[in-house]
Amino acid sequence: MKISLLGAGYWGSKIAKELATIPGVEGTEIVDIKDGKSIDDIRFDNVIVATPAWEHQKQTIELLKRNKNLYVEKPLALTLDECNEIKTYLKDQTLMVGHIFLYNGRVHKVKELLPQIGKVQFVEANRLNWGRFQKKISTLTSLAPHDVSILDYFFGNHAYTDVQHTGYKFSSYDQCDRDEYQFKLNGIDIKLNLSWYYPEKIRTYTIIGEKGIIFWDEENELIRLTTNLWNSDRFNYEPQTENFFVPTNPLKNELKEFVDCVTGGKKPISNIENAINVAQNLEILKKISNKTETSN
Repeated sequence: MKISLLGAGYWGSKIAKELATIPGVEGTEIVDIKDGKSIDDIRFDNVIVATPAWEHQKQTIELLKRNKNLYVEKPLALTLDECNEIKTYLKDQTLMVGHIFLYNGRVHKVKELLPQIGKVQFVEANRLNWGRFQKKISTLTSLAPHDVSILDYFFGNHAYTDVQHTGYKFSSYDQCDRDEYQFKLNGIDIKLNLSWYYPEKIRTYTIIGEKGIIFWDEENELIRLTTNLWNSDRFNYEPQTENFFVPTNPLKNELKEFVDCVTGGKKPISNIENAINVAQNLEILKKISNKTETSN
């Protein structure tokens, strides 16, 4: 199997290195604008699209017209309508979207542990970092697809309700550099913090249930399960804790999935339906964002 990589910037360069380790990949070509190349220079039938998000829809449709098998980095497109339009061009090709956390072993472990904490009451997710700064898209478009796909995986796809938003513009550009969302997902209270204007890289989830708490720290590759929370009507200050360290290589797993789907004819986990489900809830968050005033 030979693969064309369209775009070899920050993330595309990581894909290029990992592709060399994937069984079944016999050769790759890099098609990048900085080398004076365009979509018309693609030679192979299997294409990874790692270009800027605002180019995805047009390029995906054009490549589907050319009957290519595609793995498109997240987001598939900028709007739900664009995702639905892409679906109309999909025939029997493989179309996979880069919701990389669906291929993360620690995400799978968190879901496995969920029954141990009982009914989930509250989730706080933090996706903060110093960069990568974007001028054309907000943190919602750049970062939130990860969290929406993770929440869907944990709790099923349900429309977000009771959405509240606060956005902050720290730069001179139109996009928000920090977004804070609160909403309900099938009765569960969710708090989502997104920013590239933060002095430390933080990727954490805190999931509070009636019987326990799961804390997942992606940067430190740690999952902590805390149970035995209560001592009668008081907190138990010596609860039971168990730590899990799950080694995983999500990017490699994702690329292997693409190869397996193309060669074996199976449907990817992050397929077009998954992309549309994610886009639906992103659209709900976006509509609320557009209605709220931002702070400077």
